[in-house]
Amino acid sequence: MIGRVALIALVCVGDAMACTPPRIEAAAALVLQVNPLVQVEREQLEEQARQKSWSAHLSLGYGVAGNDENAADTTAAAIQVEIPLFDRSHRLKLVEARVAYQQQRDRVLAAFLAEVLGFCRKADLVQGVDRMRRFYRDRLRYRQEQVEAGLEEPERLWTETEKVQQTENDYRRDLGELKATRLVIARRFGGTEWKRLRALLAETSR
Repeated sequence: MIGRVALIALVCVGDAMACTPPRIEAAAALVLQVNPLVQVEREQLEEQARQKSWSAHLSLGYGVAGNDENAADTTAAAIQVEIPLFDRSHRLKLVEARVAYQQQRDRVLAAFLAEVLGFCRKADLVQGVDRMRRFYRDRLRYRQEQVEAGLEEPERLWTETEKVQQTENDYRRDLGELKATRLVIARRFGGTEWKRLRALLAETSR
């Protein structure tokens, strides 16, 4: 589960209107599940939890049973279990492994959210440019209708056409940068599941 500090960070990231905290939280949960750095610490914690704090030894003994007239070889087996009463080393190692795991989770999550914040702000910019290009395209159509109706001079269309082309170029450039950023984040934090993370980020910024 994502902790309180992370949830506060999610709210801050949510200030970028293109992204919503629930979608970002889903992406963050995936990162904490599949990120290689987190997985290493998780596996070490699980291995430490499986370790026993006691040890057992099997000892075999050989002897002769019966009297001198009726003697028989015997083999005796005994299990010796050592349970240290005051040895806390296993518990301390388990605590250390748990702390290391949590710290790694926090580091990865903080780095991921920092990257996502920049990504979401870029998505905001792309959405703004998209709205602007749609506005200029609609206005160009309106000017064309005015010219065709003889209400405006044809020269007016040149200025409108330039604005449409400029905003179209800006949109394509910014959208390409957004997709590249999304891929970089997915590759960095998603491990073998980077394609899933990229898809989640695409949903986040839609």
